[in-house]
Amino acid sequence: MLEIWVKDVISDALRSYLQERGQGEDLATLLPKGIRLEFPKKDGFGDISTPVAMHLSAHLKTPPRKIAESLSSFLSGSPLFQSVEIAGPGYLNFTYSEMSVRKTLLRILDTDSDLVFPEDEKRRVLVEFVSANPTGPLHVGHGRGAAYGDALSRILKAVGHDVTTEYYINDAGNQMEMLGRSTCLAWRKLHRAVPESEEQAFLKGATPYKGDYIREIAQEMIDTPGILSPEESRAALDPEAPETLYLGTFTEYAQGRIMEGIREDLHLFDVPFDAFFSEKILHEKKNGKNSDAVTLWINRIREASMQASDPEVPDVYESEGALWLRTTVLGDDKDRVLLRSDGRLTYFAADIAYHALKIERKFDVLIDVWGADHHGYIPRMNAAVKTLSRLLDHPVEFRVALIQLVSLVRDGRPVSMSTRGGEFVTLREVLDEVGVDATRFSYLSRSHESPLEFDLNKAKERSMDNPVYYVQYAHARVKSLLRQADTRGLSLPSEWSSRDLEALREPAEKDLVKRLDRFSGVVNDVSRTMEVHPMTEYLTDLAGRYHHFYFHHRILSQEPQDRELTTARIALSIAVGRVLEKGLGLLGISAPEVM
Repeated sequence: MLEIWVKDVISDALRSYLQERGQGEDLATLLPKGIRLEFPKKDGFGDISTPVAMHLSAHLKTPPRKIAESLSSFLSGSPLFQSVEIAGPGYLNFTYSEMSVRKTLLRILDTDSDLVFPEDEKRRVLVEFVSANPTGPLHVGHGRGAAYGDALSRILKAVGHDVTTEYYINDAGNQMEMLGRSTCLAWRKLHRAVPESEEQAFLKGATPYKGDYIREIAQEMIDTPGILSPEESRAALDPEAPETLYLGTFTEYAQGRIMEGIREDLHLFDVPFDAFFSEKILHEKKNGKNSDAVTLWINRIREASMQASDPEVPDVYESEGALWLRTTVLGDDKDRVLLRSDGRLTYFAADIAYHALKIERKFDVLIDVWGADHHGYIPRMNAAVKTLSRLLDHPVEFRVALIQLVSLVRDGRPVSMSTRGGEFVTLREVLDEVGVDATRFSYLSRSHESPLEFDLNKAKERSMDNPVYYVQYAHARVKSLLRQADTRGLSLPSEWSSRDLEALREPAEKDLVKRLDRFSGVVNDVSRTMEVHPMTEYLTDLAGRYHHFYFHHRILSQEPQDRELTTARIALSIAVGRVLEKGLGLLGISAPEVM
C-alpha cells in the first residue's frame, strides 16, 4: 500500500511540476513503464527511492538533479514522508512518517482487508499443468510442476483474475497401446512362463513400461472377477489369438487405475483441478461430423492458408508423403509434420486442436506448464497459437513455464531416482516421508527454471534449519503469544486505531511494518512474472525478521507503564501472523497455530 501511495504522490508532484513548466505531456507518454521504485540496501538512503528524475532528464532536456530538486519542493509537504532527500545524480530518497507507518499497519490489521491489491485488468486465464501421461504414477518431477502450477493459479486468483486449472490427459496414441501390452505381458507372466521370443513378438520390439505398479495392476486383473471375461482371458493367454479380442481391456483398465492413483496423489498434495480434459475427445467424431477435432482444425488452417496470403496463417503443404505446417514463417526453426506418411497424426496436430478449444472457450491468457525437456516445443506452439488466435479472431497471450529437474539428497548423498525394478521415485513416496507442506515449500524455494536439489533430511527436520518449519513456527509463535496474552487477561481492542499504535517508535518496529507492506507487491510481481519463488523468499525473510524481533524485544509485559507498548507490539505481531498465513495459503501450505 505504501508503494501505491508513494507512486500517487510522485505522480501528483510530476503533474504540478510539468504544469509549472507549461508542459502538458501525459505521464503515460513520458514514463511508459511507470514510476520505478527501489528499496535501498543500505541504511542512510531512506525507506524507498526513485530514479524518476533521471528517467525524465533526456525528454525534458533538464539535468536530473535539477528535476529532483523541483520535485522535492512539491513532495516535502506530503504527510506520507518524514523527509525527502536528493542523492547522487538525482535520486529521490524518502523516509516514511510515523503516521504513514501506522496507517499501513492498520490496513493489515483490518480483517476485512484481503492484503492483496487486485490488478487493474481482470483476465480469464487457463493454467494447464501436470498433464502427466497416464502410463505410470506421478514422480518427483511431476510434483514440482504440480506445486508450481497450483501456487501460480492461487496467486493469479488472489490478484483478481478469473482462473481455470486443467489437466490434459494424454490417453491416445502409441503410449496407451504400449501400456496395454505391458500390463498384458505382466498378466501372462503371472499365469505362466513367457518365452523371450513370444515377449519380443508381443512387444513388437518396443520397450515395455516397467515397475511394480504394472505387476500390481496385472495381479488385480487376476484377483478381481469380471474385469476380464472368460473369453478375453483365454485369448490373452494364447499368443496366436487376435489382439483385438483382449488388448483394449488391458489398456482401459490399466489407464483407469493409473489415473485413479494420479487423482489420489493430487488430492493428497492439495492440488485441485477445475477440469480434466481427455485427448480422446479430440479424436472422436461428434454431432454428426465426418471428421474429428484434429482433422477439422488441420483442414481449417489449410483452407485459410489457401484463401488468403496472410503472413499470420502459415500454409499447410505436402512433402515426402506427409502433411506439414510451415511454422518457420512464425519463428520456428523448421516446419512441423501434422500427418505422417503412414497416416498417423502427430502429437503436434492434437495439441493444435486442444489449444484451439482453449481459445474457443474465450480465455485471454493460456499458461502451459511443461517439463524442461519440452523447451524445443515452444516455437511451434507459439506459431500454432498465433495462427489459431487469428482464425478465431480472439487475441490471446500464450505463456509457457518450463519446470527443471529435481534431484533428491539423503544424508548428503544423491538418492537414486530409479528404484524397485525400474520404477522411478514417486511423488507419493516423498509425501509419505516428508509431508505435504515441506514438499511444497521445497519445490517452490527456487526458480522453476533452475534445477532443484531436494534435501529430504532437512525437509523432515523440526528445527530452524528447515525453511518451512522456520516460517510456520513464526506464525505459531504469534498464535502462542496471543494465547499468553489471553491467559494474562490482557484485553485487546475490538477495532484497532492509530492511537493504539503510537508506542511503535523503534526502527525494528518500523522495519517490520515496511516489510509487511511489501507483501502485496510481491504477490502482484509473482502474478506478472510467473516466478513463484520470490514468495517463499519473502516469507522466509519476514519470519526471520519477526524471530529476531521476538528475541530482542519484550512483547508481553505486565508492567503498568508498558501497557501501551505491549498492546502496540501485540498488534504488530497479529499483522505478521496475518501476512504469514495469507502467504503460506497462496502457496498451498498450512499455517499451524501450535508446533
